[in-house]
Amino acid sequence: MKSSMVAFLSFLTLSSGIVSAEQVKPQITLLHSSTTSSETGEAFSYPAGTPKLFLPQVIVPKGGQLPMHTHPAPLIVHVMSGELTSERLSGETAVYKAGDTFVEAPNSPHKVTNTGSTPTIFYAFFAGFNGMGKLTIPVK
Repeated sequence: MKSSMVAFLSFLTLSSGIVSAEQVKPQITLLHSSTTSSETGEAFSYPAGTPKLFLPQVIVPKGGQLPMHTHPAPLIVHVMSGELTSERLSGETAVYKAGDTFVEAPNSPHKVTNTGSTPTIFYAFFAGFNGMGKLTIPVK
């Protein structure tokens, strides 16, 4: 009788863990979706060639800047921490903070400055192509 009771209690203990594991479901949140235009409404197309995806992490120190530049392919940026200000040749600015996601069109000149009080970390996912070259091209 004792062994059957121990077996039953063991079964309840194990099965309760299994039930809990089944009840824990991943949470999926779509951060951003775009097809053919950037945050500023610039239309773009995807590059020709064999597709190649890139995902660099960028850390910009407090007060740091990526001078005026372009990208050869569309990219989606997700800011993990800190604050960035993106400025276009026209002087138009946009501020992005931790949790923000935005799209940059290819060949669209802009500079990015860390305008926050801490280092800024962001990820930039490029929809590029094999042999694309540099991800960031300085504007002279």
